Amino acid sequence: MSWSKMLMLLAISILLSSCGFIQRIGIGTTSPIFYKASNGMQAQNDFENFEKSVLGTLMLTEGLLSLKPGDMNFLATLTKGYAGYAFAVNETYFLDDLYAEKDKSVHKDAAVVNYSKAMDYGLQYLAKEGLTYQMLQKSVSDKEGVVGILEDKMDDDMRDLEVVLFTAQSLASMINLQKDNMTLVSQLPIAKGMFDWVCSKKPDIHYGACDIFFASYEAGRPSMLGGNPEKGKEIFLKLIQKQPHNWLVRVAYIQFYVIPQSEDGEYNSQKFHLEKFTELHRKQKIWMPENKAAADPAFGEDMMRVYQTLAIKRFEYIKKHEKDLF
Repeated sequence: MSWSKMLMLLAISILLSSCGFIQRIGIGTTSPIFYKASNGMQAQNDFENFEKSVLGTLMLTEGLLSLKPGDMNFLATLTKGYAGYAFAVNETYFLDDLYAEKDKSVHKDAAVVNYSKAMDYGLQYLAKEGLTYQMLQKSVSDKEGVVGILEDKMDDDMRDLEVVLFTAQSLASMINLQKDNMTLVSQLPIAKGMFDWVCSKKPDIHYGACDIFFASYEAGRPSMLGGNPEKGKEIFLKLIQKQPHNWLVRVAYIQFYVIPQSEDGEYNSQKFHLEKFTELHRKQKIWMPENKAAADPAFGEDMMRVYQTLAIKRFEYIKKHEKDLF
């Protein structure tokens, strides 16, 4: 039986159990464990296993939330989980459709749905802190901006930072996926302000998530719309040096700067490294007595594995379409 099916059965068993049993397991005591355990997914080095396991965990968490509505740890776990799944799985599969120039993509649609779920849970969390989306909208025109109201309402503990980060990522990603929706595009300053606040508190959160956003923010908009592709390139290249183990930075650089700017020389340079990393990644997943891949300095911390796994999968799609892209 697969891990995801086991989680689903566990969720059903919990939901159908007696109230006495629910009280015994102590949902209030369990929720912090769920939030902390969600970090374990970052050590996953297999894309398919990650894809199959996450949704089952999210279903279980939603079931527990229904038994304790408003629990902050469950809301944080679901915000992070749905945003992570949309980015890691749905958007990765969408790359293949995007570069194949398909008019319709079920993966793009699924990404929007899952980012919407992350937004919903994230905004429920913020509301518990006394902050509504309407307040965020209004703050854009205030002197202190979005950063000011977040500073007033939120703490700078890791849970608050992650909820704001993944809510901001969900909003920014939905905008990027639906650029023809001007009402949605007009919300970009809110996402930017949320990133500004998180990144002022913890610049290195999630191994460079801040700089990936800021680099993509600059590189993804033409100069006439306020973007600065060369500044985006500079941020990407500095981050590659700063976070050499996060291979996803190189792939994001290719996606958001190299491909739009048609810089085939830069692509070949990054391709050289990513092909080497792909082979190391393959060897690490297959146990052999003489296999030293796991100790290779290219891997870094265990918590980096999911970013590396995601980078390899996305690079696979980029390489598949490279002749049409350059």
